[in-house]
Amino acid sequence: MRKNLKVLALPFVTIGSCFALIGCNEKYDVKLTVYNWEDYIYEGVDEMDNIVGDSIVKMFEKSYFEETGLKVKVDYINFSTNEDMYKQLKLGSIHPDLVCPSDYMIQKMANENMLEKFSYNEEEDSYDESLSAWDEYGSPFIRDRFANEKLANGESFLQYAVPYFWGTMGFTYDPSKFQGEYATLINSWEALWCKDSAYKGKFSLKDSMRDTYLPAIFHVYKDEIAALDKDADDYTEKLSEIFNRCDDETIAKVEAALVEAGKSTVYGLEVDEGKDDIVKGTYWANLAWSGDAVYSMDSAEEDDNKILNYSLPEEGSNVWFDGWCMPKGANTELAEAFVNFISMPENAVLCMDAVGYTSPVVGDEIWEYVEDCYAADDDEEDYYTVDLSFYFGEEAKINIPTSEKGRQFDAQYPTEEMLRRCCIMKDFGEQTSKVEAMWARVKATF
Repeated sequence: MRKNLKVLALPFVTIGSCFALIGCNEKYDVKLTVYNWEDYIYEGVDEMDNIVGDSIVKMFEKSYFEETGLKVKVDYINFSTNEDMYKQLKLGSIHPDLVCPSDYMIQKMANENMLEKFSYNEEEDSYDESLSAWDEYGSPFIRDRFANEKLANGESFLQYAVPYFWGTMGFTYDPSKFQGEYATLINSWEALWCKDSAYKGKFSLKDSMRDTYLPAIFHVYKDEIAALDKDADDYTEKLSEIFNRCDDETIAKVEAALVEAGKSTVYGLEVDEGKDDIVKGTYWANLAWSGDAVYSMDSAEEDDNKILNYSLPEEGSNVWFDGWCMPKGANTELAEAFVNFISMPENAVLCMDAVGYTSPVVGDEIWEYVEDCYAADDDEEDYYTVDLSFYFGEEAKINIPTSEKGRQFDAQYPTEEMLRRCCIMKDFGEQTSKVEAMWARVKATF
């Protein structure tokens, strides 16, 4: 369990309108419009939604004034999906200075010339002084993984996006329902195609084309994936090619696989309610983002004294990134100032604690937080040791109580070996409309 939890996935008020109203008659020198996911920033409130201090937005406004003498007004507005955000930008309904899309949408927007560039030097793999916090505290693992992902024009992701949060996709599940001969069932995506009637309708999938496409790909190409050499240097590259297939034959196979799962193990589709429904026992396993899994595990333990676990299937999965991007026409100087502010470890740890996902920022404040939340007590005798040096860029080993294996810590910090089996989603490109049509047909069968 998280031993020192302060704020996590809090009840969220859509605050775009709030900040637009607060001080609407006040004078300001500059305005910054931030378009971000719901429940995705520190709001200065505790788990009971009581105000305990300034939000990150308010902290930035104060800090910017102290540094520049200019009064900045931040309009903070929410979106629910990448596709909704993209649509609003395309329609011109909103003109933000910062947005926070996911990896595949970053590719799409950059390829369509919708984004301004950050002040990033690709040869030196660094930003200029305006983003000094990220240069100093960005995790070397995240930096390398993101920088090695190239856009259609060959440029690095980091030209167009500064990482904000990352995570994986797996199953949040009730371990009491996976016992005996089925104890390891949940460790594989094949669980979704289990033929045992006991598991009929016991899984939920995401009402998300991209995320539910994921397990089907691993199922359709399970034999080809199993035949890959896991020790080869190009293993992740080859797995990524399979993971991102969207040719006509693959789309047809994925459709058949999802329809088959829908007739057996799948209870239904959900977007956000799954993280609460798994706690209630509506189903036994929920296809979940790692941060939502942490939320569910914490909620179950705190409210119902119930144990839930998180499984990152052994075949591999998605490692996703959400990053700050500047749409065309953005106030780039002001946008970079906000990104730099939120990338400082003392601010990143507040957002990480509030949201439940893993920050790509490292530093003393982050490491101390991880130890406070997860490290075994000094007198703990039954523990396992995890080496996170690859992630923090320096000696970073932590002892985790064995009783917590497969739970919150493992959801937030998978091993380096496991992350080699996780791939970044790519834009479907010209095949997008065909995948969307397939997804519409699949949804109609649930």
